[in-house]
Amino acid sequence: MKRPVLVLAAAALATVGALTGCGSTHVIGSGSAPAPDPQVSASISRMQQEAQERWQREIAEADLKFPEVAKLCAGKSTVPPTPVATAGGEGGTDPENSKYAENHAYLQMATLTESQRCRGEAHAARITAAAAKNTPADETQARTLMTGLAYPGAVLSAYGDGVHFTLSVPGSGGCLTGVLSGAGRIEIHGAYLEGGCERPRGGH
Repeated sequence: MKRPVLVLAAAALATVGALTGCGSTHVIGSGSAPAPDPQVSASISRMQQEAQERWQREIAEADLKFPEVAKLCAGKSTVPPTPVATAGGEGGTDPENSKYAENHAYLQMATLTESQRCRGEAHAARITAAAAKNTPADETQARTLMTGLAYPGAVLSAYGDGVHFTLSVPGSGGCLTGVLSGAGRIEIHGAYLEGGCERPRGGH
């Protein structure tokens, strides 16, 4: 499944420090920060611009395909909310907590913007309504349902409690994970920082 453009853009931003450090000129004893290589800076800016343009194209395509979602979520903020700091840090001073957090860092997800959450909720409602009318009994029926709803890229897996699915929300960068039923058992979440909407396997 194609990784969301927002994750790719974030990865491009994350390389700024590493790439700049490789192409910098260090002046010993100057006491000032090294100046970034102009070519490296230009390359990073170009990558960011291309990622932004791809994202805008994906949003435009999704809005044409799902006009009701576009109308519902028009004007919603695309800026990620500011994280709220917790006293003493998330892991506290207990080394076991820090070790647990480190081992499960691969499960971290991107924070949803107001727009991503709105679009995710709207698409989840479409899927829930369709599944309530005709709940799929197996992956074949589920594929027919999701393709009919214009989600051909959904990842499907049949289990005892129904057909589970994972989906990258069109034009959003957010994700949906849940069970195809009329019960509305769908989670709206950000993409995993390692990439994609499917839960990564294994720890580090």
